[in-house]
Amino acid sequence: MKNKPTRFASFRTRSALYGLAAALTVSTAWGVPDKVLNTFDGAANGWGTAWGNATAVYDPNEDNTGNGGGSVYISADYALDQNTMTIFANEPPNGAWYFPGPTFNLSDYQSVEFDIKWDTTKTVSIADFNSVPLGGDGGILLWATDSPDFSIRPQLGTVNVPEAAASGWVHVSFPIDPAISGIDPAVGIVFKKWISGGQLEAGGTYGFWIDNLVLKGSDGPPPPPTVSLTKATPGLGFVSSSGGQYDRQNIVTVGENYSWIGASEPVSYSVDIAQLGDNARPGYEFHFFFVPGTPALDRSDPDWHEPNVIRWDIGNNADGSAYSTFRYKTNAPDDNGVFYSAGQLGGPGSATSSGTWTITFNNDTNVTMTSSDGTILATNIPADVAALFANPLRVYAGTVPGDPSRVGQMAVVNSLSIQGAPSAPNLNSQFIDQPLNYSDWTNNAASATGVQSFSTSVRHWLQWTLPALGFSPQIAGSVTGPWSNPKLSGFDGGGMRRVLVSSTNLPVGNSAFFRLVQRNTAATKLQVLLPGETNDPDSPNGKTGTPLTAAVGVETPFTIHSVDNDWFIRNTSTNMIRLSVTPEDPLGIVDDDAPITSGTASILILFGTPGNYTITATDITDGTLLPGTSATITVTP
Repeated sequence: MKNKPTRFASFRTRSALYGLAAALTVSTAWGVPDKVLNTFDGAANGWGTAWGNATAVYDPNEDNTGNGGGSVYISADYALDQNTMTIFANEPPNGAWYFPGPTFNLSDYQSVEFDIKWDTTKTVSIADFNSVPLGGDGGILLWATDSPDFSIRPQLGTVNVPEAAASGWVHVSFPIDPAISGIDPAVGIVFKKWISGGQLEAGGTYGFWIDNLVLKGSDGPPPPPTVSLTKATPGLGFVSSSGGQYDRQNIVTVGENYSWIGASEPVSYSVDIAQLGDNARPGYEFHFFFVPGTPALDRSDPDWHEPNVIRWDIGNNADGSAYSTFRYKTNAPDDNGVFYSAGQLGGPGSATSSGTWTITFNNDTNVTMTSSDGTILATNIPADVAALFANPLRVYAGTVPGDPSRVGQMAVVNSLSIQGAPSAPNLNSQFIDQPLNYSDWTNNAASATGVQSFSTSVRHWLQWTLPALGFSPQIAGSVTGPWSNPKLSGFDGGGMRRVLVSSTNLPVGNSAFFRLVQRNTAATKLQVLLPGETNDPDSPNGKTGTPLTAAVGVETPFTIHSVDNDWFIRNTSTNMIRLSVTPEDPLGIVDDDAPITSGTASILILFGTPGNYTITATDITDGTLLPGTSATITVTP
């Protein structure tokens, strides 16, 4: 191990001195070999399908290597399904989207490599597949897949099929950005294709062969993270903390009678915005959704899923100004309807996104929108459209990135209000040092950290770039220490890790220094985590979370970390790990031994008998890592 020089930066804020110190330790013995997901030399194992009508079948007659091994053939029909293709690629012999492991860190790899050949007997050309002239996703969208429940699907980007693939095999190399949030751990990748309703009507078939799917390894370490400090804004935060560009982070009214239809007086809906993204990533939007009927409250995308929706979007511009747009759709479930054509009626802009934005329905059809600087736009909706928005009607408020570059952004609001609805009480929800009132609003976010309350005691966001395996923050009152290891909550997004620093985390006095450290201690022991548990370094047990139960006959993944004495994950070991079960389960099956890779291994156990068990991990290479034993896991019949 070799220490890099420590770098310091300091600045003054309200007469207090804050400093950033980057104390980085980087291993010089880093190298990750290529990971072969599939060469299709025998069968199409390792591929599975989920949404969509596409099929993935082994074809022994098409092979790019010339050894007769074969390839996988993927085909679909536009006319059958909008999600025409969702193909999951894992290591053979597993091929289900719910495949629980083994996991690996996708950020360790430089690129996704594969060979592709286009089927010219189908009706869709490569050019139309890449452009989708009637809407949808052009090309092939690549996702990462997590383990085991597919709850995280970070997007790697879009690959266009090379035109030369119509004449024969072509090699494709797609770079992996290691800063994409949520790509670690992963079990494989996804080939995804979505098209619009218009393309469904036009129809068309496509097909192509894939061979030699490989993740290209790396020869050296990733760049060390860089640290920054920004001011935190108090209020109710809507945080784009999950990896999907269309993940909505909403709250929704508990009451279902917030329609304006039939009111004798104007009905208004207002939000006081304190922060809306940052200027470097324009287009980040806060929205109101007005959804009649009985929307599926377990879905955060009513604007897509429900048939009738009015939405008012408020977005930021690069120069600090803001815009808004009123849209509606009718009779268009699982579709955008006319949101972006006849249903788009415009909206007022503003010199700033901060301040109060209000939409007022003066009667059933007349709408007035007022921006934060007082700019007004009045418009009308057709009477037949308005009639669809009578009670029951719920109001949603929240954010959506809309583009991968805006993942990790947030909106913070001071208040939300609904005034004058004839069949429901007025709402005047204040969020400065007041948590969300769950009698008025229900959390409808796509991720667990999508809606958060930020108190006035929260001073800063401490943030650093990803990847940052094994790095953790420290705070001190002096540049010479002593340094503390605070427990800071936060999230990953937009290539950054962000954690909140409150006044209770700051040292006594007028000075505070922050640094990010990767400790130069080697791994000393093993940690076994049950499903539902996560690593929590510098805590007494080194973990947090509640263990989930397992079931007889179902493979259960167990995560093993190589850690130091303070439970920090260390990637200094590649030793082989073996699991054992106590008490012995004579009908159970423990998967093969596995190596530690980047500080982590994953091993499956299939229990054959109900009961309570503990799992022990043992280093069978040289015994340098002390054994680790899990908490008790309950196995049900």
